[in-house]
Amino acid sequence: MFSSHITPQRTIFIALMVALFIVLISESNVSAAGEEIQIVTTSEDVAFPGRVHLSVTAEGDAEIVKVQLFYRTVDERIWAYAYPDFVAANRITASLNLASEVSTYLPPGTEIEYYYEITDSQSNVVRTKPKVVEYEDTRFDWVETKVGPLTLRYYDQSDTRVSEVVKLLESDFTRLLGLLQLDHPDDIKGVIYSKRSHTLEAFPQQSRTTTEQQTFQGYAFPNRNLFLGLGMNRGLIVHESTHLLLNQAIGTIAPPVPSWLDEGFASYMDPSVKILSGRSLSSSTNSLRAMNAVTGTPHTIGTFYKKSLSVVAFMIDEFGEDMFQRFIGQLSSGNTVDDSLVIVYGFDIDGLDALWGSQTSVSDSPAPSAPERTNQTNGPSAIVFFNSWLLGGIIIFVMGALLIQFIASKIRQTSQKEEGLQPWDDPDSWDDDYDRRR
Repeated sequence: MFSSHITPQRTIFIALMVALFIVLISESNVSAAGEEIQIVTTSEDVAFPGRVHLSVTAEGDAEIVKVQLFYRTVDERIWAYAYPDFVAANRITASLNLASEVSTYLPPGTEIEYYYEITDSQSNVVRTKPKVVEYEDTRFDWVETKVGPLTLRYYDQSDTRVSEVVKLLESDFTRLLGLLQLDHPDDIKGVIYSKRSHTLEAFPQQSRTTTEQQTFQGYAFPNRNLFLGLGMNRGLIVHESTHLLLNQAIGTIAPPVPSWLDEGFASYMDPSVKILSGRSLSSSTNSLRAMNAVTGTPHTIGTFYKKSLSVVAFMIDEFGEDMFQRFIGQLSSGNTVDDSLVIVYGFDIDGLDALWGSQTSVSDSPAPSAPERTNQTNGPSAIVFFNSWLLGGIIIFVMGALLIQFIASKIRQTSQKEEGLQPWDDPDSWDDDYDRRR
């Protein structure tokens, strides 16, 4: 009799009520657990180089036995964690130098997000709200100015010099953002040092040769929207900012951009650079396929930059900005550089390399695409046709010269002698006569 009253609808209702009761109980326990541990204070102490000292003071009814610090730089998705030093008690202060925990190089200006997770002996847990600390170069008194999406940080620069550069940068950023079609770019940051000696602890470690010969004046960190540079130089700021904004335009799903494209486009946007032709560079440079990364001696690095600039300038100036924008769009969709080139321009990297090296316009001698190189026909080659035309032209020229010589000899025999030059002896008159006879 009793079982006949338990309908399916009633069973579902009872299950829902039980689930709701469990959730409410769980939330109540979590809230109560959170109240067992109180965060008294947190602090940050940054001192460049190598110090990001973080500490937290907490207290509770039970002994606090575990403190974890979770952290990540703003460009990363995965949280790392560390265990600050402290002595277990009802009230503790746990501290840690975060800079010593990060195994990779941290450029000045890097922002680090972090939070704590604290546990007591009763398994109560409290988690703090995430905060952001900046690893700033504390050796200098920094001043900031804003131009376009860029916040420029500097010191020991005259107001006149800064104003001059910022005024020029306004038009540079207008052109750059228009070419990349970035209507709402993310903010970027630039940190400018005044002396090379000040950069020794700030710039990434390089080889002794590149450091001594001052090969690099700036470094960009696209995923962090940050660059470091030496000197209040318009070209440097445009170059490094271009790296950051190109990375934004291409997006996160694109394959890694080869250095020839990245450095070439950044150099192209610098209004002070000199662009060399492919014909003058092609014999002394590596192929584009071997230029995915910047490596080598200062001399070869310089050649690398010259070719990268020349190739990108050729792509934009020869084919137009619209096609380059479509090319960037293909990259942002996840296509490879080869595929993007073929889709937009009709040739791959090797085709671009060959066309750039000859500096021939696409209408005169288009570079072969990848399929055309691998599926050539068995008909006569272009060299055979060229040789035939050349031989025919030589024969016609020789026959014409013999005919002119024969006619000239007949005229000499019948004409009267005169003083001065005869028409066929005067080079100018001979040319006119020759032209008329042709």
